[in-house]
Order: sequence, then C-alpha cells, then structure tokens
Amino acid sequence: MASRLSWGGNLLRLIRYLVIVAASAVMNSSAQARPTFDRIVVFGDSLSDNGNVGRASNGPVWVEHLAARFGVALTPSRAGGSNFAIGGARLDPHSGTTSLRAQASAYLRAARSRRRTLHIVYGGGNDLLAALGQPHALAMVDAAVASVRSIVADLVHHGATDILVPNLPALGITPAVRAQGRQAVEAASRLAARFNRALDQALSDLAGRRGLRLYRLDVWQLAERVRANPAAAGFTDITTPCGQRRRCDGHLFWDDVHPTTQAHRRLAEAAAQVLETR
Repeated sequence: MASRLSWGGNLLRLIRYLVIVAASAVMNSSAQARPTFDRIVVFGDSLSDNGNVGRASNGPVWVEHLAARFGVALTPSRAGGSNFAIGGARLDPHSGTTSLRAQASAYLRAARSRRRTLHIVYGGGNDLLAALGQPHALAMVDAAVASVRSIVADLVHHGATDILVPNLPALGITPAVRAQGRQAVEAASRLAARFNRALDQALSDLAGRRGLRLYRLDVWQLAERVRANPAAAGFTDITTPCGQRRRCDGHLFWDDVHPTTQAHRRLAEAAAQVLETR
C-alpha cells in the first residue's frame, strides 16, 4: 500500500512539473514573438500627432495605441517627448520647419539613447492632398517619396535598427475628396497608388542593410478590406464624419480627413501584428 501511495505522489509531482514547464515554454514563446522596445520615436503628421499641435481625433491616435500595447510612454516632442509628429506636416523638405524631414533632422541633432528604439516614419497624405489637381502633381509625389527614403537612410546611418514605414490608403476614401466628385476620387487614389509603388521600391533598396529590421505596414490593403466589409472591422458608417463628437461609435471618420480613435486602434493592431511576426 505504501508503495502505491509513493508512486501516486511521484506521478502527481511529475504532472505538476510538466505543467510548469509547458506554461514556461508558452510564456517564453510569447515573449519571443513580441519584440521589446524601450522607446518609440515618431515622425509624422496629424495622423500621429498626440499634442504638438493637437490630437485630430476623438481619442488616442494609432501611435498611442501602439505604444500602450508595448508598454512604452509616448509624449509630444514639444513637451520633451519622442513624438515629433505635427499636424499639417508634409514630407516635402521645402514645405517648412514642420516637415517630416525637419522633424527627423531635429531628432538626429540631439543625443540619442542606446536603448532599443522603434522609429516610425508616416507621412505623405498632406503632400498628396496638396498635389491633387496640380500640374506638377507627379513630381510632388516623387519628392515626397524621396524624402521618406532620405529620412530612413539617415536613421540607419545613425544606428537605427527598427523602422516602421506605413504606406497610404486610397485617399479617395476620405469625405474631403469624395465631396469633390468622382474625378477627384479617382485622381487622389491614382496618386496614392503611385506613392505606394515608389515607396515600396525605395524601401526595397534599403531593406538589405545589415542589422536593419524594416517593417512595412500596408494601410492601403487594410483600408480596402474595411471598405469591402465595414461590419467585419466593427464599423457601421465609413462615409459620414461623426461631426468631431467625443463619441463616434461605428464611424470610420472623425472629420473630413481624420479617422476616429476606433479606426486608429485598428491601425495600431495591424502595426503590432507586423512587428510581432518579424
């Protein structure tokens, strides 16, 4: 009888041990799947601005949702933080002191941390909206892409190892462009498609750099999936702005151009998936 009890006790201890080992393996696997970033640095426009000019949404913007997911603080650069995004900013370096090129240059002039940093470069929407209907629209698009390339190349030159670069959606989806008619919708979407093709080529040229993890977020495809099946993404209205109200449940757009915080959360989830599967 004593032998049976001893055997049963050993078996129970073995089962407990195996459960602990299995749980530890799952936790380690999860930790390995999710990269650890100590800091997030953002260059962008109103889609990413969380306080330099003001938040153009009814709640947190996508980089705030993303930072929260990784447990990283993200405050505006004008308050001493690392989010340099400014509402209204363009990629074009000749567009003024708030351009993404100027944002990146200001960051690179300062002392940088040796901690693992995720750099985000997201712009181009304002450049394309300004180019719409202009005779030199294609040249304006190409200048915007050249700016992205120069920013990414400079970040790499200064030791950046993790860089996330989203592309643009078909801008004809925005209420602001749709209000201008079908031709404007088609023209805006063509410009966005050209931007994305050129951006993809520019990033491909840089992607082979040793030690660089260059993450690409396909916002175009994300927006197209939402447009094809809004309900699957949790939206009930993808055409009408919610009137800049605090509560915009089910709306894709907060105003004529900017998404609601619900849409920003979806964008952050897509970005996190890209980062976690590399």
